[in-house]
Amino acid sequence: MRIDFHLHTCRSDGQLEPVQLVEAVRRERIDRWAVTDHDSLAAFVELRGQPGLIPGVEITSSHQGREVHVVGLGIDPDSSALDAFLTGIRAQRRVRIGALIARLPATVSRGLVVADLDDGRAESLGRNHLARALVQRGGVSSIQRAFGDHLADEHIADPTLPQFPDLPVVASAIRAAGGLAILAHPGIYGSRAAIEPLAAHCDGIELAHPSLDPALAREIATMCDERKLFASAGSDLHFLGARRPGMFAIEDARLQPLLERLACA
Repeated sequence: MRIDFHLHTCRSDGQLEPVQLVEAVRRERIDRWAVTDHDSLAAFVELRGQPGLIPGVEITSSHQGREVHVVGLGIDPDSSALDAFLTGIRAQRRVRIGALIARLPATVSRGLVVADLDDGRAESLGRNHLARALVQRGGVSSIQRAFGDHLADEHIADPTLPQFPDLPVVASAIRAAGGLAILAHPGIYGSRAAIEPLAAHCDGIELAHPSLDPALAREIATMCDERKLFASAGSDLHFLGARRPGMFAIEDARLQPLLERLACA
């Protein structure tokens, strides 16, 4: 079975319209898939009923001053409690972006305010929107430079910045909505020792992702077996280039428990 449980659209920080994502998924013959926009179910609502689509969302949390992203799979998209929770995080995203802008040198921000990032497509704003806006204003030469100099994790791992809900709170909100909390892109944390305290709050972990090298993936697979964690996989697609839906996979036997829990085996 071909799956991809980590995909984005322009309703958060991706570049594809939801219908364009559907076209890409169909071209790659993906059997089961999830739109996991950041703190938004808007694209899922637009695409509800598409073959193979399961409810999903990537929720932003904080752990010791650092952003930690958790994919919620199989959540109830009609949960009023989850909707209110996500609305609050989206509002916090705007507050946090305002704080990030305030920290930038004037020669970089060039009078930018949060409202300038609204493009009429995204329900949930993030660092990618800020980076693009800085490039458009000429404050930085490229998105890569914006992140390298100002917006990457090492620049914003700061407890004095406005914080997102704690990781256990996010995981609990996902479970309260009937879903599974899956630790997203674990490769960015660098080692099993750094990942384990985060995974302890989750129901599963992404074992196939573009940021995860094979050696660390093997260590995480062992951890999944020891802790009885579900294994997931996703391309973390934001736009169509070298990356395509379904490019990152795990063996069917390891994936099967997750598919059964999501009732899509």
